[in-house]
Amino acid sequence: MSESRTLLGVFAHPDDESFGPGGTLARYASEGVQVHVIIATDGDAGSVTESHRNQTERTLAQVRSEELARAAVLLGVTSIWNLPYRDSGMRGSPDNDHPRALVQQPLPQLVAELTGYFRRLKPQVAVTHDPYGGYGHPDHIRCCEAVTAAFYAAAQTDASNADRSNGRGLPPHTTQKLYYSCFDKRMLRWVVKFMQLTGRNPRQVGRNQDVDLVEIASWETPIHARIDVGAYLDRKERASRAHASQYSGGPSTLRALPRPVRRRLSRYENYTRAFPAPNAYQEPDLFHNVVWQK
Repeated sequence: MSESRTLLGVFAHPDDESFGPGGTLARYASEGVQVHVIIATDGDAGSVTESHRNQTERTLAQVRSEELARAAVLLGVTSIWNLPYRDSGMRGSPDNDHPRALVQQPLPQLVAELTGYFRRLKPQVAVTHDPYGGYGHPDHIRCCEAVTAAFYAAAQTDASNADRSNGRGLPPHTTQKLYYSCFDKRMLRWVVKFMQLTGRNPRQVGRNQDVDLVEIASWETPIHARIDVGAYLDRKERASRAHASQYSGGPSTLRALPRPVRRRLSRYENYTRAFPAPNAYQEPDLFHNVVWQK
């Protein structure tokens, strides 16, 4: 398409762009949209097996940076940008207190940085994590807070023209739509019941048993847009596998299903529309009703 469409995705960690909305990013990139991705942390507090950690003398942050670069190529995104912060780790972990951790940074500082990206990249649509952080991750929650505030701040006229590096002095830019990535909680509630029936604890899942599916299933994340990514699932899978230090093959509940069933359940990626107020119907396209210029 000849129209200049731009999508900005802001995510907390290397791999969030692939494991979550990877199909969406790949679809729009394939359709000619300028897809820019900002990653807020280095992922250094990510969980890896001891054997994987011992395979390299590089830090985990270096490994994940390389994995991110490979995934970005596979998704076909236009550019990847990194903020200079450390992974804060899961809720209640010692990593929360690291001085470079994302959650330790003043929110106005993060908003100012992201405002600069909004004004330079000029997206019509922005995507980030939901206010609950998907599964409660502190970095996801802080990312949502900062992106939401920057979404509005980028459109405002600055009181001062100082510090151009953080977007001040740049012309205001109005991004037309803001979405939060989400998933269908009806399926998750079914998974919780299935685990309970089979004797597994849905309150302790994940590599470190620190994800509570019962709590997550209670969070309301309405679905206002369903993006068909069926044609891009293979590309998303390759990008996800590029994050080898974090990849586990997807949720165990899905791995146990036949491949055609898994693909059917993964065909749509869902979003809550934060701005403007959602319609009564589910949008099939994040750019629905967006006005762009040639």
